[in-house]
Order: sequence, then structure tokens, then C-alpha cells
Amino acid sequence: MKSFALNLLIAVIWLLLAPEPSAGAFALGCLLGFALLGVFRPVLGSGDYIRRVFALGRFLLVFTWEFLAANVNVVWTVLFRARTSLNPNFVTYDVAGLRPFEILLLSHCISLTPGSTTVQVTDDFQTLVLHTLDVGDPAAVRARLDRVLKRGILSFTR
Repeated sequence: MKSFALNLLIAVIWLLLAPEPSAGAFALGCLLGFALLGVFRPVLGSGDYIRRVFALGRFLLVFTWEFLAANVNVVWTVLFRARTSLNPNFVTYDVAGLRPFEILLLSHCISLTPGSTTVQVTDDFQTLVLHTLDVGDPAAVRARLDRVLKRGILSFTR
């Protein structure tokens, strides 16, 4: 948190020194602050902050790819597959060990991708109930969620 505050402080100072304050000047200040934190990582102890920011960037890229792929998959399913060949079903997904914020983020990411939605989080915050448009193998759905979304979220939250 100290590194994030320092990054914001550098961005605000850069904004105040700019001839014309703007969102672009603030963004440039954020990038400059991030670069300075990266260069002086051993002195400032900002290694974890740098790792988390890069992990967040990777997650956003992966999620964008998954979002686009899910859209194409749903379009293909709707246009070219017979309704009788679909296998919509409910799938349970174990989220034991995740913090409430991580569960919330994971459930929103699942619901944002077309073809799947989070129906329920159990009262004990141990299981998500998902509905998917076409489930051939529930274990494959769980494995993909583990590999893509859960691992990505954990990479920048922990």
C-alpha cells in the first residue's frame, strides 16, 4: 500500500508541475512513478507492488481474450447449432480458501463472459453455483476456471 501511495504522490506532483493539468498529465505521472518504483525497487521495497501491477495487466489481457472468445463461441452456438444438441446445466465450483473480494471478482468475471453466469454463492462462501449454456464435461469447466480466472485473480490479489 505504501508503494501505491508513493506512486500516486509522484503522479500528483507531476500533475502540479505540468503546464496544463490534464488526465493525460496525471497518467504520465502514474507511469513515471511506476517506472521510478521499478528502478528503485530494492531501496523502496516495491517489488510486490510491481509484481501485482504486472499480474493485474496480464489478468486483464487474459480476461479480455476469454471475453472475446466466449462471445464468438456463443454466436457460433446460436447461429449454427441445433437447440436439441445443447446441454445447458448447473455446475458447482469450489471457492474454499478465497477471500470474499476474490469470490466477488471471480463471480463477476464468470457472469460477464457470455454463455455462463453465477447463480448463487452458498451461505458459507465455499461454493459457487454456475449455469452454463453448453456443458459437455463439468470437470473441464471447473479446470478451465481454475487455470484461467482463479489463477489470474490470485496472482494480483495475493
